[in-house]
Amino acid sequence: MGKLIAACGTDCTECEAYKATHVNDSAAIERIAKEWSKNYNISIEPSNVWCDGCMTESPRKCAHCPECDVRLCAIERNISTCAHCLDYPCNNLKKYFEQAPDLRANLEEIRANL
Repeated sequence: MGKLIAACGTDCTECEAYKATHVNDSAAIERIAKEWSKNYNISIEPSNVWCDGCMTESPRKCAHCPECDVRLCAIERNISTCAHCLDYPCNNLKKYFEQAPDLRANLEEIRANL
């Protein structure tokens, strides 16, 4: 399976929700919902875990996708990833890089090939 990079640089194909969705594994989706609920101290229903990738046209997206500021900005600018943005890297994106440096690496790889 090739990479599917979200606007922020997340490789969706490495996400456990994406993987479970693509093999239609309801038990894994339920387990992930419980884990995320515990880890993030919020209630996440299994229906909010099914995900085909936040930048795809599929209606199945994780719970945070509809309100994700990075995703919404990319959609507004009509770009597939932040690597394609003239303002890259913006301050909004830099906070994600602090938590997950691999996001920057994925976006830098895309930028190197533009």
